[in-house]
Amino acid sequence: MPSLALDPDWVAELRRALLAWFETHKRLTPWRDSPDPYRVWVSEVMLQQTQTATVIPYFERFIARFPTVQALAEAPLEEVLRYWEGLGYYARARNLHKAAQQIVRNGGQVPSTPDRLRELPGVGAYTAGAIASIAFGQPAPVVDGNVTRVLARLLWLKGDLKTTAAQRSLWQIAEQLIDPVRPGDFNQALMELGSTVCTPTQPRCGACPVSRLCEAYRRGQPTAVPEPRRCPPARAVADVSAIIEREGRYLLAQRAPEGLWGGLWEFPRATRIAHESLEAVAERAARQVGVHAIPQRALTLVRHTVTYSRVHLCGYLCAWQAGEAQAGTYQATAWATLDEIAQYPLSAPQRKLAVALLNASNADRSRNGLWTQLSLSFRDEAE
Repeated sequence: MPSLALDPDWVAELRRALLAWFETHKRLTPWRDSPDPYRVWVSEVMLQQTQTATVIPYFERFIARFPTVQALAEAPLEEVLRYWEGLGYYARARNLHKAAQQIVRNGGQVPSTPDRLRELPGVGAYTAGAIASIAFGQPAPVVDGNVTRVLARLLWLKGDLKTTAAQRSLWQIAEQLIDPVRPGDFNQALMELGSTVCTPTQPRCGACPVSRLCEAYRRGQPTAVPEPRRCPPARAVADVSAIIEREGRYLLAQRAPEGLWGGLWEFPRATRIAHESLEAVAERAARQVGVHAIPQRALTLVRHTVTYSRVHLCGYLCAWQAGEAQAGTYQATAWATLDEIAQYPLSAPQRKLAVALLNASNADRSRNGLWTQLSLSFRDEAE
């Protein structure tokens, strides 16, 4: 996609209309109430691939517990992961924690320029531009999925916009558009427009403040761009977590610090091979951590999606027979009571297994308010 030189009058009108719309239509969020650099940074990391409505309660709980970059840096990673639990994409939390420690080592101030911000773990071009513009008033552009969609429709950009060349052009366009006086508001307005009005399948062109400037609207084809990419078909995967009980305690294993759900705990888990029985998979999951266990019954089935895989996760109740737990491919193991499991950071699918285990037990469910909170949090969560 070739670079575009935008008409200055068109750019000026776009800025004016978009900023005027944002002043009256922007959503109220806790990070906009007090846009200090730390809060903006945390919110932008949470908002990566996550909707605003989902982020708000997580943000409020996270900031209440870690109100400053110093507090975040000093907290144990496991506690940070527990406050992130259910938000997904846990590498964000691990990088946020590493970055906070880096900031504290360098004097305690969040960097103010895109280049310096990109030196922090987990901060890419988009996040750096968002923080620099919103928190520090730097004229730094942003390009994310929402911005890409808005620009594609405004300028009728065809082709695969994920290629390196297309991304370079999109950033050049965004740099031409950024309002030099109110860069933070402009970027937020552009993202807000894509999130609430210029949506993927049902854009509300009648409510759009810049429809008169939009080429896709002029052509009467608002959803023709951006053109969808071909994605590989999702494959089905069957996993089993062995929920191994020994004298009132259950075996948990901590995943390696990097990769999917890095640093989180889970009931030992294995993937089914061919036509292997669920009982056999549960036994294999137990053997991975050095334990011989007898499968008793299936507890529950949880469905979730990981990249291009549709995963059916079965929680299988097992009785410990012999062997001392060993980490094996995991980072650590621990035996925990039902009440203690509530304190461990688990992925959303694993927390659902834990809640099902609680509901199936004869324990007094009123003795631990945290369990009640977790049950409510995950009861209606999308798979």
